Amino acid sequence: MIVFAAKISLKKVAAGALLVGAAVLGGVALWPQAAETVSAPSAAAEVDLDDKLRTNEQRVALLESCGWQVDPEPRSEREVQIPKSFDDDYRAYNALQIEQGMDLTPYQGKRATLYTYELLSYPTGESGVTANLLVRRGRLIAADISAAEADGFVHGITQQPSQPPEE
Repeated sequence: MIVFAAKISLKKVAAGALLVGAAVLGGVALWPQAAETVSAPSAAAEVDLDDKLRTNEQRVALLESCGWQVDPEPRSEREVQIPKSFDDDYRAYNALQIEQGMDLTPYQGKRATLYTYELLSYPTGESGVTANLLVRRGRLIAADISAAEADGFVHGITQQPSQPPEE
């Protein structure tokens, strides 16, 4: 019978764990991206909504990459509080965000900055349409295109309507 004995210190165990963790992270980073299959029917597949949005130029560039021409100066910039619990309207709005690959649920009760940009033209001819970007710590957490009129609308920033308004 062979017996093996070794003295192992806590420092050696921690160093070994760090080496194993680094090896795993390195392997994941080198894993072929083709293994991931992403199917997105909208323009969201072409637009990276995870880009950092720390400057006005970055926010305008994101909207332009989605096909929207906006006035480069925001109409408004204000701090908002995301509710701790969502009512029906907020649940419907969050469902729209989930369709775009975002989710407001982790941000319930948190503060964010709402940037509102005026669209220079809307494909169906409406005027007064705005693009809204909700940003927290430089990260886009919600976005929409909306018309504030009584019979207005709201849709995701990656959706482009193609039909003129019916009369």
